[in-house]
This record gives sequence, structure tokens and C-alpha cells, in this order.
Amino acid sequence: MKTALVSVVASTYLLASSTLTYASCSITFTEQFAGADRIVDSLRPDKPGQMRVFASDGSEFTAGQALWMKGQLRSALQACVQGDEVSAASSLHGVTDLLRTHHRAL
Repeated sequence: MKTALVSVVASTYLLASSTLTYASCSITFTEQFAGADRIVDSLRPDKPGQMRVFASDGSEFTAGQALWMKGQLRSALQACVQGDEVSAASSLHGVTDLLRTHHRAL
């Protein structure tokens, strides 16, 4: 019973803290960022020159593309925290465009 309570409290804290992280940007940006972040975070290249890396939705990327998207999302988040939503949106747009071109219909 104690373990379940601790898990619920920890999950609630993580959910609340992740929402607070990009609190200075609009809700629309935050939702788009979260969607892209979920897919990009699932990409786990073993080495930078790896030919294929698969996302949770079945999309296929190179390791270089995966690392680039991770960097762009970090830049977008940093710009958002600094209140520069235009720059944040620009970085996020590059990622979402690449995700869209590689998306595989399941």
C-alpha cells in the first residue's frame, strides 16, 4: 500500500513539474512540444553513425536526425523558458516537419 502511494505521489510530482517547465509558452506550443518530445525521446541511437533508429510510432530515422531533433527540442525548451516563443516555435517546427515526413501510418 505504501509503495502504491509513493508511486502516485511521484507520478503526480513529475507530471506537475514537467508542465511547469514550459509554463512561459502557450498551451498550444506546450501540447505540440509534448507530442514531438514523446516520439523523439523514444529514439535511442547506439552510435552517431547508426543507419536506422526506430521511434515508438514506427518511424525510421538516422542517428544523426535523432540527435539533431533532440538538440532542436532542447533549444526550443530553452527559448520557451526564456520567453522567446517565436524562436521556440521555429525550432519545434523543424522537428515536427521532419517527424511528419517520416511518419508511418500504422
